[in-house]
Amino acid sequence: MSKHGATALSIGLGAAILYLGAHAVTGRQGLVAYVDLQAQERVLSEQIASLEEERAQLEARAARLRPETLDLDYLDERARVTLAAGDTEEIVFALD
Repeated sequence: MSKHGATALSIGLGAAILYLGAHAVTGRQGLVAYVDLQAQERVLSEQIASLEEERAQLEARAARLRPETLDLDYLDERARVTLAAGDTEEIVFALD
């Protein structure tokens, strides 16, 4: 192989290695995309945990209103809040 052929081959292989290396880092399935997907996965996992907690709270509230496990105090509280009703003899304190 001539000197020019070897140089051309080296330059060609070097360019191919650089191209593949750059694609491995910045490509659609590259390192940058992988890091972005991991960050997105963390955010979605946090959202799932939050929604599962909210669902558990809603299920607990619903269980207190079922006929077989009816909590009359809770029912009275919800009715007063929903209807904004109270007795004329009551003093109502609104707390956040």
